[in-house]
Amino acid sequence: MWSVYLDSNPLRSGATHAIGLVSRRAHYGPLSPLHARQIRQAQLPGTQWVRVRNVRAGISSDDVARVLLRTEGGSAERALPRTRRTYLGREVCGEVTEVGSEVQFLRVGDRVAYQLDQCCATREIEPPCLHCAAGRYNLCENRYQPGPQAIGGGWGDEMIVHERQLFLVPDALSNEQAALLEPSATALHAVLRHAPQPRDNVLVIGAGTLGLLTIQAIRALSPHSSIIVEAEYPFQIEVANAMGASQVLSPGDGSAGVAKYTQAKRYKRGRSELVIGGFDAVYDTIGTEGSVQNALRWVRGGGTIVLAGSHVSQLHLDLTPVWRQEIRVLGAYDHSTEYWPGNTVLAGWEAESGGRVSTFQLAAALMRERKLTPERLVTHRFALADVRHAIRVASDVQEHKSLKVLLDIHDAPVIPPHALDFADQPMPLLAPPVPPMPIQAHETARPVAGRARG
Repeated sequence: MWSVYLDSNPLRSGATHAIGLVSRRAHYGPLSPLHARQIRQAQLPGTQWVRVRNVRAGISSDDVARVLLRTEGGSAERALPRTRRTYLGREVCGEVTEVGSEVQFLRVGDRVAYQLDQCCATREIEPPCLHCAAGRYNLCENRYQPGPQAIGGGWGDEMIVHERQLFLVPDALSNEQAALLEPSATALHAVLRHAPQPRDNVLVIGAGTLGLLTIQAIRALSPHSSIIVEAEYPFQIEVANAMGASQVLSPGDGSAGVAKYTQAKRYKRGRSELVIGGFDAVYDTIGTEGSVQNALRWVRGGGTIVLAGSHVSQLHLDLTPVWRQEIRVLGAYDHSTEYWPGNTVLAGWEAESGGRVSTFQLAAALMRERKLTPERLVTHRFALADVRHAIRVASDVQEHKSLKVLLDIHDAPVIPPHALDFADQPMPLLAPPVPPMPIQAHETARPVAGRARG
């Protein structure tokens, strides 16, 4: 079976990190942790495991960060146990080709999407931890316990996973939609951590895939909110407007633009500044030191910040606004089980007892009703053999104007061993870049500075 994975050998990581300071190509070279090769076809490690033939897979910002070794040494994330191989690709749709003898929920031929990593259910631990018992599998306290590991990942021709790690894809969704259920559910979970109220002024920091899907999720759940997005690149403005943004805040507008839009008071002395007023809620989909600090400065007193970006590093922040403004700061990690008391969005969908529904199920329902349309963010498609070029395009957002990059695996021919060699050679696209399609007519996006709140 073909697979793309990272080798945890510290010598490889150290050498690549050092050379990568001079040339990013080191991250794809022969000494790097990145491997794309044929591995031994493994047997199912348990009776509740399944084999999936992958069809479509997305390249996420987390995948790119791992390849480019962007996890800083002092972050808490580095303390977690690591496996010898980290298989890449969680945004994936495929078809079940083999099932274990005790598989209960899936059968050969089912179309599935990768939904979750290890938790009590996949470890077959009884009784489950408190988080898993409440449906919060993303916070499982047993997910790092020893046990069988998934094999293959989404960036390969097949993967082997526990049946509880998969989501049965509804017939109404295309393969591309199914592959993008994961980022859609992640954005939806972030919004459900704090659902904006009608007429709220909301800021979304970042206009990458997560930011744009967060805009659309807010628009779907709180249609009367005013949604401002801070977009870094001009090409993102049109897409943000199509996803439901009311206005665009340019990085150069800063606190002055925020104050003008929200009719807030801006105070500045030297390098210190603070906005009194600001946004009712801020969703930070980037997670860098600068974006988090801006979120703290720009949210109103008593407002809420949702940290959805997963930039893994130690941050040096001025936390004065947290206590001075009594700001509520919430984290959002992956997706989970949400409380959904009832809405026409879920017509024909059965929620669990107590109004609980998985974020994946809710995201699929919103896709079916065209309230979430992640497939319109796809700008590039590659064959599996072109994975190195695909990573480059996904990482060089400004140069390639890339949003979501997909790997077309099922349609690709059989790949000979030499095809995945990381020699420096041009890698053609399967097809020309596809521009984002219009989604819904909204007020034309324009710079915020100079516009007062009505």
